[in-house]
Amino acid sequence: MASPSTHPGTIRFDAFEVDPIERELRKRGKAVKLQPKQFAVLLLLVERAGQAVSREEIHQHIWGNDTFVDFERGINFSINQIRAALGDDADDPRFIETLPRRGYRFIAAIKENVASQMAAQSVVNPSPSNEVPETDGSSRASAVQSADLAKHIGFGATATAILIGSIMSLAVAGMVAYKKLHAPVVQAQRTLTRLTFDDGLQIGATWSPDSRYIAYSSDHGGKFDIWVQQVTGGDPVQITKSPGNNWQPDWSLDGKYIAYRSEDGEGGLFVIPSLGGEGQERKISSFGYYPRWSPDGSQILFQTTRFVTARLYVVDINGGAPRELVTSTLHPEKRNRLISANWYPDGKRISLWLASGVLDSVVPVFWTTPLDGGVPVKSEIPAALARQFVGASSDWGAVCCEADFKFAWAPSGTAIYFERTLGGTRNLWRMTVDRTTLQAIAIDRLTTGSGMDSELAISPDGKQLAFTGGVQHMRAWLFPFEAGTGRITGEGSAVTSSGIDAFEPSLSPDGKQLIFMARRAGKWDLMKESLADRRETPLVHEDDFPYDPQWSPDGKHLAYGRWKQSAKTNQIMVWSSESRKQMSVTDVLNGFVSIYEWSKQDNQLVLSMPNSSTGRPEAWLMPMAAAPHAQFAARKFLSDPSGEIYQGHISPDRQWIAFEVVRIPSTGATSTLYAMRIAGGLWMPLTDGKQWDDKPRWSPDGKILYFISGRRGSFNVWGLHFDAAKGRPSGEPFQVTHFDSPNLMVSDNVSPVSISLTRDLLVLPVEQVSGSIWVLSNVDR
Repeated sequence: MASPSTHPGTIRFDAFEVDPIERELRKRGKAVKLQPKQFAVLLLLVERAGQAVSREEIHQHIWGNDTFVDFERGINFSINQIRAALGDDADDPRFIETLPRRGYRFIAAIKENVASQMAAQSVVNPSPSNEVPETDGSSRASAVQSADLAKHIGFGATATAILIGSIMSLAVAGMVAYKKLHAPVVQAQRTLTRLTFDDGLQIGATWSPDSRYIAYSSDHGGKFDIWVQQVTGGDPVQITKSPGNNWQPDWSLDGKYIAYRSEDGEGGLFVIPSLGGEGQERKISSFGYYPRWSPDGSQILFQTTRFVTARLYVVDINGGAPRELVTSTLHPEKRNRLISANWYPDGKRISLWLASGVLDSVVPVFWTTPLDGGVPVKSEIPAALARQFVGASSDWGAVCCEADFKFAWAPSGTAIYFERTLGGTRNLWRMTVDRTTLQAIAIDRLTTGSGMDSELAISPDGKQLAFTGGVQHMRAWLFPFEAGTGRITGEGSAVTSSGIDAFEPSLSPDGKQLIFMARRAGKWDLMKESLADRRETPLVHEDDFPYDPQWSPDGKHLAYGRWKQSAKTNQIMVWSSESRKQMSVTDVLNGFVSIYEWSKQDNQLVLSMPNSSTGRPEAWLMPMAAAPHAQFAARKFLSDPSGEIYQGHISPDRQWIAFEVVRIPSTGATSTLYAMRIAGGLWMPLTDGKQWDDKPRWSPDGKILYFISGRRGSFNVWGLHFDAAKGRPSGEPFQVTHFDSPNLMVSDNVSPVSISLTRDLLVLPVEQVSGSIWVLSNVDR
């Protein structure tokens, strides 16, 4: 697409132009699309290049006195989208520098704008209309010499002009040919183009077989449905219209159908003709997520959940019951958990992405195995290549708190494309492999923006990558709540700032204060918020990673863990609201220690600590009175030779302890909740282990146990009545919250998610996502 005429006043920097008249950003003459407000922010910054521009100035300049706009979120989103358009990196900026707590500054060198260049040329290089056009120095000199020669031997004016023209043409033609022969080979540049411009979230891009169309899911119509749009532009066409959210589309390679996940009713997997049609959808499975067509179009691969520990199934497109693939036969790393799976291009094998089980592992693990059995092959990554991931990760806490998921093979089978979250930013990567051995031979980072690039899809020709360029925030949501009945009594709302990611929120005993882990600008703090006036105050600044904050029974102290990434060590600390200082509870500990509760009755911490021999987490009680060497007074009270013990919480009457046991059998990891008498005895199972159940919390009267569960496909808060006299559950689990939309949900990565409650309040972190579909070209080079 040819760029429009360059207007006076256009501002140039690097390979870009900002045209204030056309309201357009261009890169090497090609338009880069930005929404009007984002362009206005960019124009403000470049016009004041080298100067600090505060967030308040941006607010007033762009939104004025509009009090109905979430300015913080709008500014963050605009800056992230501008950086994505420029290919800029917030951590290593070339264009826009973040000034912490001040604003932003445009730091690239501004070239002369078009108006000043034109004025300078008109003074220095006047060009009368009858002057011979100038090409370069040698051509102009040749032309002057030829004209002089023609006059000397007596040619007339016309003949002279003809001769000069001929000589000029030969000279230019010869020069062009010379330059073509001697010009260096230039690799095709990758270009980034925005495809969708609706507000909200567009996610789950998938390509048509001819690479001309992209299907995706969007909440443009008020709920999520599947839409199809031409890559070259135009209006999208809605494909699904059935009730419930319809998302996770995948286009068959013959182009006839699109498979997708629907939340209508009990949910399930459906296929629909690629041109849509009301009533044309057909259900192929009553359960499952992320359908993926086999290359021959005969089967669909899918998994049982959207999060780690999913189980794999395939279903025949022509009918029949889904068939489970036993993951223990697909790879030998039994303790590693399945993240996601996809077809290898030959359609005879599938590839698995595994979670290594190591907290600070940033190197992806891929296995490829024949679908009908055979020897699996691991895509080994040499240490020299693996260091690229380690070098890109500056924030260990961000690694543990985001869940990467999507990957895809290049159609040629020579590369794997995948998303990876490092340093609080999710980018897209390519791992080139040897086609025979599937071993990695090169690693390339394809995107470098500061947002969340996810849900990638490679085009059938292998040249383009579609993905969602998103902005993702984790905020604490507060609900009015009847803990005695499990009923939410009003609308919930986010109570932490949009500019801060909030994890592991915890209500003070009186319900007036909220403590949470806060991440902003790649740094971690512990923050306290007054729920009366919503004022947020940083309590603890740590160079590494403060986590698991727990209130003391009187609300005057706070226990938390401090992880030192460089040394792989832990220390338990306590902060005092009276002295405003922190002190050590333990010496430095090896391995990761989780803190779950500050016991109300006997001033002890309930912990999980790794077994010194097996490394499996076990439940311990640690008296706070033994500080600063409390680890020597700790007492182990729960362990399992085949499982990992987490999330111990003591009932209000101090008769029972509820806890979680994670086991990894051949069919995949399971999480089951149990209760046991404090005095010891048999473990009473509270859940059946068929779903991922996590984070048990007692109601204040001890009659209901609340927990996070992945049953019905999405994580939500559930409740279970508990008969304390008999020590067993009463009735079936019941659902408390109902988050099931891709743009507002409890995170699939449940590790940093927790719930906290009082008699009349419930708080939990909720993930909010917005984003658009982008296309990156020439990714095969």
